Amino acid sequence: MKFKQSKNTFIRTTERYGYITNQLTRHDRTYNETGAEFLKHISREAQDVEAIVDSLLRIYKNVDREELFCDFTEFITDLAEDHFVVIGETEKELDEKDQSFTYAIDNPKTLASDFSQKTKKKGLENTQDFFLEEVQGHPLISNIQFELSSRCNERCIHCYIPNSKKNKGSDMPLEKVKSILDEFATMGGLHVTLSGGEAFLHKDLIEICRYCREKDLKISILSNLISLREDQIPALKEVNLSLIQTSLYSMNPGIHDYITTVKGSHAKTKAAIELLVKNDIPVQISCPIMKANRKGYADVLEYAKNLKIKAQTDYIMMAQANFCTDNLANRISIEETEELLRDIIEHDINYKKMLEEKPPVSDFIALDFERYKKQRVCGVGYDNCCITVNGDVYPCAGWQSYVLGNVYNQSLKEIWEESPKVKELRKITQASFPQCLKCEDRDFCARCLVRNYNESGGDMFKINEHFCKVASLNKKLVEEYVAKGFIK
Repeated sequence: MKFKQSKNTFIRTTERYGYITNQLTRHDRTYNETGAEFLKHISREAQDVEAIVDSLLRIYKNVDREELFCDFTEFITDLAEDHFVVIGETEKELDEKDQSFTYAIDNPKTLASDFSQKTKKKGLENTQDFFLEEVQGHPLISNIQFELSSRCNERCIHCYIPNSKKNKGSDMPLEKVKSILDEFATMGGLHVTLSGGEAFLHKDLIEICRYCREKDLKISILSNLISLREDQIPALKEVNLSLIQTSLYSMNPGIHDYITTVKGSHAKTKAAIELLVKNDIPVQISCPIMKANRKGYADVLEYAKNLKIKAQTDYIMMAQANFCTDNLANRISIEETEELLRDIIEHDINYKKMLEEKPPVSDFIALDFERYKKQRVCGVGYDNCCITVNGDVYPCAGWQSYVLGNVYNQSLKEIWEESPKVKELRKITQASFPQCLKCEDRDFCARCLVRNYNESGGDMFKINEHFCKVASLNKKLVEEYVAKGFIK
């Protein structure tokens, strides 16, 4: 029997654990040392099970060969059932079984909301819980958002990036991008999000995508798509992107163009979305809700559903990275938020399902309060960061006034391991917000360090009153709809 890693699967191993993830099914698993050793013997090249077992025998010298053969065969068979690997008798059969993304099926990954998984093989506890605690003691960089260009061809009225930065924009040189990707891959990095500014304004974007593929990195792109060219489509398919995310603010061209302040941007973004769908390239829509478009978000969700892609909304907004809050004039009020949430609860099936299935934080707190207090608030400083054109490294894309270091002066590894600011971030846990630990609204809170920071003038621990009001409103409405029997 032959086997190989599927084209959509990525594997990373350390001395302590092994990790495998599939960008098509959105499933992932973690394994202990033995599972990690098995994962090390899986590659994108076709291999024979018998040969791998012989190789493993040199490591597990006191194990019976038949027992090891059964264990490894069971291991890869279980992975094959969830499309992490493909198994067959010939290399041709392996290639035929290796799935590619397509919109032709009823429920592609861009539409699915349930990514639950089952396994016969014992793995560690669910991956989110595992990494919440594993990385606290051993922070391993997994994801970077790479701002390839600070130039942008839109000037969105709500954007957290100041226009002054876009007006004086530039691109990071290709060789510098490659050198950082080299280092990131060596550090065990997994996922690169290419962004801006506007990513497609970088003349070498396609070559950068190909280089990410050479380094076996999962690739996502954030873009408004108005500069996407049709002749780039074959290359984007070739590199097997995980996702392209774009913003569509309304199905009304006038409203969309008002938000971007670029006439004709709606037509270009919409045409690009449909071009990507036509060519089986996974795309997702972001529809931030603000005063200008709050009445039309449902039309965007319906448009996305008809294309078999997902659209997500966000109605809180973030102040600008230079502490200017002028863009928040576009944020909807609490009264408008209530009207919006009622509409979402009543008409968005996926949102209702999420409310019904999401385990309350209070249940976890009741089960093990001391464990909860030690958990991190988010992934900044633990497994991800953002690198910008001038080399500055931020905790995340919106946190541009909190510079951890600069890759023109230091290595990424040095910044990640030695930056005093990174070390301070890693001290932050749920216990750092004592006022939130027993808050009655905690199950409905979307607390965010960078939102706190940008809106308060630089204090990540100062929670803005608006966020608390939104959490309280969420709780009130959910309880109301549960009492009515609308939510289970």
